[in-house]
Amino acid sequence: MRCDMRRIRVGFIGAGGIAGLHASKLSTIPEVEVVSVADVVYDKARSFSEKYGGKPYNDWREMYKSEKLDAVWICIPPYAHTDEVEEAAERGIHVFIEKPIALTLEKAEDMRRAVEESGVISWVGYHFRQAYSIRRCKSILSESGPVGVVLGRWWGGIVGDPKHWWWRRELSGGQIVEQATHIFDLARFLVGDVSRVYTELTKSMLTDIPDLTIEDAAATVLRFKNGAIGVITNTCGANPQAHKVEMDIVARRAHIEIRGTKKATIYRIDGVEDITSLNDPYLDEDLKFIKAIKGEGESEVPISEGVKTLKLTLAALEAYEKTLPIKID
Repeated sequence: MRCDMRRIRVGFIGAGGIAGLHASKLSTIPEVEVVSVADVVYDKARSFSEKYGGKPYNDWREMYKSEKLDAVWICIPPYAHTDEVEEAAERGIHVFIEKPIALTLEKAEDMRRAVEESGVISWVGYHFRQAYSIRRCKSILSESGPVGVVLGRWWGGIVGDPKHWWWRRELSGGQIVEQATHIFDLARFLVGDVSRVYTELTKSMLTDIPDLTIEDAAATVLRFKNGAIGVITNTCGANPQAHKVEMDIVARRAHIEIRGTKKATIYRIDGVEDITSLNDPYLDEDLKFIKAIKGEGESEVPISEGVKTLKLTLAALEAYEKTLPIKID
């Protein structure tokens, strides 16, 4: 199901920071028109529409009924998902959805089935996959022999204030599910799928913040299906000025160091290659999604990828709860 019209009519569900970021990127794409935005806080929808265009709504269902949308950007917290993906698919509306796509595997699978049965195009917002430095590393890994070990980390500070949904596990899923999901997804993208996982969580640093119900640190051991092993650590107790999103990968003929979305270094027998990304990964994922809608490409991160990464992060939490390694089908 492709759109061959000159302009793609886009709606937004959610009018927060990540929605504004995507809207700012879409504003640079001539064939896109933002026609509507829905947010449960109507004032936020109105402010969004004043800045980026489109009619504001406080109910996405009403927006779906009133607007002839070609695509929707779903930019809401994971706890807030209801059936907006399923209804979009039923209406033939292509779906861009931010990560994580849900808090339960059951909900994620419902989304996937609806999208795949309808034939609409989907894209999950794992923007690290679009960074030039990371794509270069993936290319090098494809010719560097088997991978032996992977080390990833997401070290940052607390998001928001005590009223923020991110602080509460029942709303965010915790840091592994909501933030470090980028690192788990990157490991899958670069190394392959995981067969077994074990995790330890703790809340040992931020004990003076009772409203924070998520882990303040975690370490996850992964065994990949290709035989590689890895460790991913995450914390929200780090100094925000020392924020680190990194991954090291050792393969038979290359050692790769990834530092965020901007820089990477590749060590090989014949020398060292330093890579700097000049591209904007958010713009690139939005542009590629639009091109896929127009029939000029395919989705690189369909909703099935969002399901797989969510399954991995939920398995990591299950491993901690059961104090046992968890196998992943």
